[in-house]
Amino acid sequence: MPLTRELLLQEMEATLSRAGVSMNAWPEDADVEELSPRGQLVALLLIMDISPARVNGWPHGSVEDTIVSSLPRKSLPWDSDTAVFALQAALKVDCMNYICGPALRGAEKAMASGRFESALYEALDACATHLAGLMHGRFAPRWNVDKDLKTANRLLATFLPPGVLDLTAVHDGDEWAEPARRLARAHSADDVEPLVRHLTLLGHKAPSQTWQRQLREILRLETARALVKEWVSAAEATRVADDGHLYTPSNEDLVRAAVIAARWLPATEVSARQLGALVRQGAETRPPATESLALRVASAAVDTLAQRGTEADLAELERLVDSVSRRDLLKRIGAALGPEAIARAGKRDAELKKEKAAAVRAKANPTPKLLRAEVDGMLRERVDGTMRELGFRKSGRTWRRSIDARVELVEFYSSGLFMSIQYGVLFEELHPVDGPAVQRDPKRVKPFELDLLVSETGWYADAERLDLLAERVRTKIVPFLGRCGDRAALADLLLRGVGFPLAVSPKPARSGDGGRPVSWRNVPTQPGLMLGALACLDGDRVAAEGWLDTARPHSRPEAAQELDYWRKRVAALPAS
Repeated sequence: MPLTRELLLQEMEATLSRAGVSMNAWPEDADVEELSPRGQLVALLLIMDISPARVNGWPHGSVEDTIVSSLPRKSLPWDSDTAVFALQAALKVDCMNYICGPALRGAEKAMASGRFESALYEALDACATHLAGLMHGRFAPRWNVDKDLKTANRLLATFLPPGVLDLTAVHDGDEWAEPARRLARAHSADDVEPLVRHLTLLGHKAPSQTWQRQLREILRLETARALVKEWVSAAEATRVADDGHLYTPSNEDLVRAAVIAARWLPATEVSARQLGALVRQGAETRPPATESLALRVASAAVDTLAQRGTEADLAELERLVDSVSRRDLLKRIGAALGPEAIARAGKRDAELKKEKAAAVRAKANPTPKLLRAEVDGMLRERVDGTMRELGFRKSGRTWRRSIDARVELVEFYSSGLFMSIQYGVLFEELHPVDGPAVQRDPKRVKPFELDLLVSETGWYADAERLDLLAERVRTKIVPFLGRCGDRAALADLLLRGVGFPLAVSPKPARSGDGGRPVSWRNVPTQPGLMLGALACLDGDRVAAEGWLDTARPHSRPEAAQELDYWRKRVAALPAS
C-alpha cells in the first residue's frame, strides 16, 4: 500500500500520544528533536507535503522552517515508500529545491540500502522529466535546478541492469561529450559499464574510501583502464565552447572522476604532462568572467599527481608552482610538495596577491570612461537615428516613448565594449493615484520599475554589430513592445510565451552576429491580475472578472491589496 498523508498523520498522532502530546498541538508544540528517527522522518514528510510554492520555502523563523532546519535529514531512516512520498511532494510545488533536494537525497539513501522498487523509479523519472522541462523552459532556470536534475539522472542510471551501457550522464554542450560517447561505445559494454556507472555515482561529492576501494577493483580490467586513459586524453584536447565554458556541469563531474581514477594508473597510461595540462586548463578564466573554467578538475589533477608521487609527477607539480595563477591551487600544490615548495608557493601567492590588488586599483583609471565615450559615439552614429525615427526620446542611454497610456522603454548598457540592451513597458493606468500600486513617473521611469522588462546580453560595440542591433530594434524589439499593448497578444505572451523575442543566433558575440541570451527581468507573478486590470480599464467586465478569478491569493500584502482594488473597480463597471 502506498504511503499517504492520512497514514502519516495516524503515525504521528500515535507517536505524539506516547509522548503525552495531543495531535491538536502539531506542529507548534511538538518537540521534534525528542522524537525517534522514524518520528522525525514522519514529521519532515508531513511538512514537505504542505510546503508552499515559494523559491525559498517557509517564512524565516516559522515553526515549519525551525523544524526542518533542526532535523538531521541525511541520517533519517529513508526507504522506498518515504522517498516516493517526498518526491511526489516536490512535484506538487514545481520541484522547488528546498523540497526536491532533500527528497532526492532520501531516494539516494533508500537506494543505497538496496531499495529499487518500481514506484521509486517512476517517481524519480517524473521528477527528472519535470526538472528537464524547467531547464529548457522559456525562462532562466531557478537556482539549483541543474544540480537536482543531475542527481535525478544519476539515480535513474543506477536502476539499469548490469551490462547496459548508460551514457545519459554525458551531456551535449561541450567538445568532450561526443568523443566520450564514441570512446565508451568502442569497447564491450560488459567491460566498461561498471566503470561508467561508478564514475557517474560520484557526482560532485568527495570520493569516499568505499567508492575508491570499489573503483580499484573495477580498474583491474584492462578495458576499464583504457577508457579512463581515453577520457582523460579527450579532456586534455577539449577546447572552450563558444559561450565561454569548458564542460557542462555533468561532464565536469565525469572528467573529475576519471582524473581521480588515474591515481591507480601508471604514468605510461596517463602521463604527468596530461594531468598538468588539465590543471592549467581548468585554472584558466575567460574574461570578463572571473571563475575558473574547471576548478574541480584542476584540483583533482593536482591530488592525482600528489598521490601517485612519481618523479615525473613531482616534477610537474614543481612546474605548476610557477605557472598556476590561482592562489588556492598554489597552496594545494605546495602542501603536496613539502616545506620548501610551501615557501615557494607562499612567495608566489604574495606576488599574485599584489597583482590582483593592482588590477583592482587599475579599475580607477580613466580607461572605462574613455571606452564609454567611444561606445556612446558609436551608438550616436549607428543607433540613435533609428530610435528617433521610431518616435523615442533620449535621456542618456535610455529611450522612452508614450503610446496610448503605455510607456515603451529601451536602454543600452555597456561594460568596456561588451553591451546589453533592456526593453519593456509601463502601463501607466495600472498605477492609479488612488490604487495600492507604486506610482511611476512616465517621463523618468527606470527599467527596473517597468511592469514588463526583457534583457538581452552578449552584444559587442563595433560598427557591424551595432548596425545589427539597430535593425533588431526596428524589426523585433519595437514590434514586440507594440504587441504588449494588445490584450490578446499579451495574454499569449504571459501564459504561453507566444511572441517572446528569440535570441539573434547561436553564434558567439565576437564572431559576427551574436549569440545573445534573451530573458525576462520583470514579469508579473500573477498574469491574471495584470490582464484583468487591463480588461477593466478597457471596460470589458466579463473578461476582467474571468482573469481576476484566475489570480491566486498572494502572501505579499501589496499584491492582495491590488487584487482587491481591481475587483472593486470591476464591480463598479456596468453589467454586460
